[in-house]
Amino acid sequence: MNQSITRTQTVGVKTLMQADLHVHSRHSTRPSQWFLQKIGCPESFTEPLHLYHIAQRRGMTLVTITDHNKIEGALEIAHLPGVFISEEVTSYFPEDGCKVHILVYDITEAQHANIQKLRANIFELVSYLKQAAITCAVAHPLYAVNDRLTPDHFEKLLLLFKIFELNGDSSPVSNHCIEKILSQLTREDIEQLANRHNLTPLWPEPWPKYLIGGSDDHSSLSIACNYTRVSGAASAAEFLDGIAKGRAETVQRHSSPQNVAHNLYSIAYQFYRQKLGLGQQVPHDFLLRYVDRSLRCTGEEDTGLLSRLHLLWQYPRLRKIKGSIPGPLVDLLKKESSRLIAEEPDLFVLPRKGDRVSQRLEERWFHFINKMSNRILRGFANHLMDHFSGANLFSIFHTIGSAGGFCTLLAPYFVGFAHHNAQRKLSRSVMAQLCPSTSVERNTPCAVFADSLQEARGVAKFSVDAHALADGIVLTCDAAEGPGVHTFAPIGVYEFSDLPGHRLIYPPVLEMLDYCFEKDIRRLHLAGAGPTGLAGLFIARFLKFPVEATFTDAIPRLARVVTHDGFIEELTWKYLVWFYNQVQTVFVPSREVQQDLEDKGVAPDKLRLFTPKAGTDNAQFRTSGDVDSPAHSELKYRVRRGAI
Repeated sequence: MNQSITRTQTVGVKTLMQADLHVHSRHSTRPSQWFLQKIGCPESFTEPLHLYHIAQRRGMTLVTITDHNKIEGALEIAHLPGVFISEEVTSYFPEDGCKVHILVYDITEAQHANIQKLRANIFELVSYLKQAAITCAVAHPLYAVNDRLTPDHFEKLLLLFKIFELNGDSSPVSNHCIEKILSQLTREDIEQLANRHNLTPLWPEPWPKYLIGGSDDHSSLSIACNYTRVSGAASAAEFLDGIAKGRAETVQRHSSPQNVAHNLYSIAYQFYRQKLGLGQQVPHDFLLRYVDRSLRCTGEEDTGLLSRLHLLWQYPRLRKIKGSIPGPLVDLLKKESSRLIAEEPDLFVLPRKGDRVSQRLEERWFHFINKMSNRILRGFANHLMDHFSGANLFSIFHTIGSAGGFCTLLAPYFVGFAHHNAQRKLSRSVMAQLCPSTSVERNTPCAVFADSLQEARGVAKFSVDAHALADGIVLTCDAAEGPGVHTFAPIGVYEFSDLPGHRLIYPPVLEMLDYCFEKDIRRLHLAGAGPTGLAGLFIARFLKFPVEATFTDAIPRLARVVTHDGFIEELTWKYLVWFYNQVQTVFVPSREVQQDLEDKGVAPDKLRLFTPKAGTDNAQFRTSGDVDSPAHSELKYRVRRGAI
C-alpha cells in the first residue's frame, strides 16, 4: 500500500503530505497568522527536505508541499522519489471578498502561473481547474479565513467542488458537520441550491461528494496524524484518480485548542531558535533543552534516565536563580521551573520520540504552561496588591506592564481556543441551514463568573434578558459548593492584613477557558469586576461570547478602606468604567446608580435596571469577605451619588 502526506492538508494513499511553508497574507484574519505576524514570524519554519524525510520516516511514499500561492518549496524536492508539485491557492468570492483556500494537486509550473492569474475569482479558477483536469479540493471548508464565510458561501462551494477536506487543524465539530452534510446530499438538494444561488454545478452528478484527510501541520509536529488512504495506488496519478472516484479513506486524529497552541509555540520557538542562535545553548540549559525537545521534531530517543540525571545535575543551579517580581522574564521562568521541578519532577522528563505523533506531548505542554503561568501570574498579582495597599503608583503601573508582557506568552492558547470556537459556531449555523432536523448538541447556555457564591446569588435571583440562569452554572474559586456550581482551585489568595476575613482570590484563567470551551458555554454573566469577573471578561473577548455583568462598587470601596488614598480610589473607578464598557449589558439596582455610572462614563445604552425578586435582601449583593458587623459596615453594598 502506497502512502503520502501533506503538511498543510494531508491526502494520500496512507498520507499525502502537503508541507505548507505558508507565505501569509497580511490581510488574513486567521488567528494563527495574527499571532505569528505579531512576533514577525513566518507560518512555518521547517525546510522542505526535512519535511520530506519526516514524511518518509512515518511511512509515506508520496510527498508534496502546498505553500500558499507558491510552489518553490515543492520544487526544492521535486527531484526526489515520490514527490509531485502542489499548492494551496487563496481564492475569493468576487461579490463580497470572502476568502477560500483551494488545494490543487500535481500541477506544472505553467499551470501554477495560470492559477495565480485566475485566483482572484473563484468561479473563473474552478472553471480552469476543471478544464485542465487538475484535482482540486476545498481546504478546511468550515473555517472562515477572513471572517466572511457564511452558510450561503458553503452552499456555493457544494455546487463548485466535488472534494472536501477533513482538516487536522479544525474543530472536530466542524469535520463532523462536513461529513454529515455531504453524506446526506441528494440530487434534489443540489437542484434546490442551484436554483437558490442561480449557479450551475460544474461537475457531472454533483451530489456525491468525496473526502480527503489533511493534518494542516505548520510545525512538523503533526505530520502523518491525519491522512487519506487509497488502496492499491502505485503512483501519484493513481492515488489522485482514486480520490476523484471516491475510493479514498480518511484517517483522523482529532484536533483541539491545545494542539493548535502547541504548533504555534513550536513555530515561534523554531523561528527564535534560529534568529537568536539558541542551538548551541540547548545542551547546557535544562529548561531550554526541555522546551527544545517539546517543540521540535528532532527524532531523538530518550529513555527517561538521561533526563532525570540531567535534571538532578542542573537543579542546584536553577535554585540559585533569585529572580524578582517583576524581573526579567527568562529569570522568572527559570526560577519558577526550579520550584516546579521539586514538586513535579515527572513533568520535566524529556519527551520521547514516540510522543511526537500522539496527543500526549501537547497535553504535557499545556500542563507545563498552565503550571508555570499560574505561578508567575500569582507573583505578579501579589506584587501588584502589595503596592496597591501602599498606594505605590509607579510600581503599580510597572507591574501591570510587566504582567502584560508575560501574557503575550499565553497568546497561543487564547488563539487556539478562539480558532476552534469560531469554527464550532459557524458549523452550527451551517447545520441549522442545511440540516435543520438534526438535533443540536447539548450545551450549558450560560456561565456566571463570581468571586463568591454570595456574589452569584444576586445574579441567580433575577431574570437576565429572559435567559434562564437556572440552566447555567456558576464558576468560582470560592471553597463553598452547591448545586450548579463548579469550583476551581485558585492559583493564589491575597489576604488583607488590615481587614481580617477579606481577601482576593486569583482564578486559573487557562483552566477556566478550557472548561468553558469543553462545556460549550455560549454566554457569560459577570457577577462582579473582581479577579474572577476579569477572567470571565478575558475569556468572553477571545471566544466572542455575549457577556453581561451585574454592577458592584466593591473594588473602589475596598481601595478607600485599604489605601485611604482618594487618587487610588479614583483609579479603581476608572477601571470599573473600563470594565463595564466592555460588556453588552450592565444590570444596576436603581436609577440613582444608573445615573451615577452614566456620569462617570459608562455608556448609557449598556445600563439596565433590574428588580430583585421578592424575598431577597441586600446580603445577596455583598462580595467575597463582606460581613454583617459594624466594623465592616462601609463595605456593604451601597452606592450613593457623589460618594467619590
